[in-house]
Amino acid sequence: MKLYTISTDYINYLKKHQVHIYNNMDNNKLRPYVGVVLTVGNLKYYAPLTSPKPKHQKMPDRLDFIRLEHKGQLIAVINLNNIIPVADKLVTLIDIQRVADARYQSLLNIEMIDIRRKQATIQKNANSVYNKVTRFGKEPGNARLVSLCYDFLHLEQKLNEYLAHF
Repeated sequence: MKLYTISTDYINYLKKHQVHIYNNMDNNKLRPYVGVVLTVGNLKYYAPLTSPKPKHQKMPDRLDFIRLEHKGQLIAVINLNNIIPVADKLVTLIDIQRVADARYQSLLNIEMIDIRRKQATIQKNANSVYNKVTRFGKEPGNARLVSLCYDFLHLEQKLNEYLAHF
């Protein structure tokens, strides 16, 4: 797994069709998502990293939530309920060695260490979340997970529409 950024234009398009998609901007400054790309079903999906919030400090890893830690400190989380379908042309690989800000470069390197350590779990959990939501969403016990997740099938449709028009 590697780190990527995602097209702001694509994010803005998806925001029109799905609530709670994170902005690629913060106070009118580009603050691109950073995330990993993985294969879920037949498509590539982008799993964004999120800065840890106070509520994340006590939350354990679970199917849709992966903690990234360094020396016992929570440094980021991956919310697999927020995965977004992507095409290769909508994501850009981050060359960590070319990141100008030394502190940010260091953070990205540290995040990558834990991502690589948890790579199999991230991939397995992403597939499980996707299947529970898209194939088994109506089964008892999946209601809470479904309520937390984006509508993956709807977003896949919007990805295809976006690629057809842009």
